[in-house]
Amino acid sequence: MATLPSGSARGRIDVYETSNLAAKAESMREDLNALLKAYLTDGAVGASLAYSTGAAPTAITVGLADREHGVAVSPDRLFKIGSCTKTFVAAALVKLAQDGKLELGAPIASWFPDLPGAKDISVRQLINHRSGLPEFEYYIPMDPSRQWTPQQLVDIAFVSDKQKAPGGPAVYNNTGYVLAGMVIEAVSGQSLGGYVRSAVLHPLGLTNTWSPATEAFPEKSMVRGYYHRPPPAANAPADIASGGEMWRMDGVLPYSGGLQDSSDSFPFGAAYGCGDMVSTPSDMVGFMRGLFSGKLLSPPFFAEMFEHRVPASFPGTRMRETGAGMFQSIYADRAFYGHQGSIPGYVAVMLHDPISGLTIAMTSNVGSGNRLSFQASGLHPVVDKAIQIILEN
Repeated sequence: MATLPSGSARGRIDVYETSNLAAKAESMREDLNALLKAYLTDGAVGASLAYSTGAAPTAITVGLADREHGVAVSPDRLFKIGSCTKTFVAAALVKLAQDGKLELGAPIASWFPDLPGAKDISVRQLINHRSGLPEFEYYIPMDPSRQWTPQQLVDIAFVSDKQKAPGGPAVYNNTGYVLAGMVIEAVSGQSLGGYVRSAVLHPLGLTNTWSPATEAFPEKSMVRGYYHRPPPAANAPADIASGGEMWRMDGVLPYSGGLQDSSDSFPFGAAYGCGDMVSTPSDMVGFMRGLFSGKLLSPPFFAEMFEHRVPASFPGTRMRETGAGMFQSIYADRAFYGHQGSIPGYVAVMLHDPISGLTIAMTSNVGSGNRLSFQASGLHPVVDKAIQIILEN
């Protein structure tokens, strides 16, 4: 018959197990640090990564937040997170529905009576990429001095692109999120950033995420962003899927083989509800864990974001299915849910795996308008390897 260990023996076992866990955690941290340093060697400037499987996020940073002044990246440094903004905005819109302030199935015509086809587009379709709305992102001129309004972004879309019937296949669309932000402001009576803060960030205890298009933020905490814009080859493709330039940088940044500071090339107002937010990977991890744990939305309303997904294949991304503000993407041969984002000089991704319980986010301050380039896509293989390191320990 087995006997239980004495108190002193049990104590020795506990100390051994604690010591062993600490050693494994330190070894994993060293492996992740080496992985991020290799990313710098390959051509990145700075990177910040955070992850959690249940405890408070663990953060690891490498490289420079500012090349000119030699400032290092630290866990509290803010990165532009581009389209990861969409998940925050979608959660805010769904929160209004949960609170009985709007119906997700209602047509948007009550807010936009003069918008073409508004009576046939639902609030839900603004955030699930099935609105059929025209796109503005690829047509907006990069003008650092311009202060854009949301309505001006919508106007650019209708002048520049073709509208499709709503309810068809998912087609990635930024204009819908601009309109979603305008709906949030109209219904809540607050600025978009103010409502996202009160309805999403505060309930989750997130204090290092901001919406600069509509609220003041600590600009001194921002990392500088660096953009790669090499001269196009004579036979370079024009379409984005094949490596054509995504943003109109003429007159803002010249062609160059080196990295150029692009921090101010895309004004925050030009991204608004589809991509203006700045954050840290630790806050992004906290946000995703808050969503999946039910701290923010009740199950029927979280289902609006997570379920009802349809197939989607967006060129240059790993997005395979889309819900409302949340994509299924494949990393390290596993299905993760979340979003990725890019904006001139920055790339970000935030992901959650409900099976393993792992949440991970990574940001980088290099980018490119060519989605196939290292500067635009090199972060994602790093995330693959980081996931493997974490789950194998």
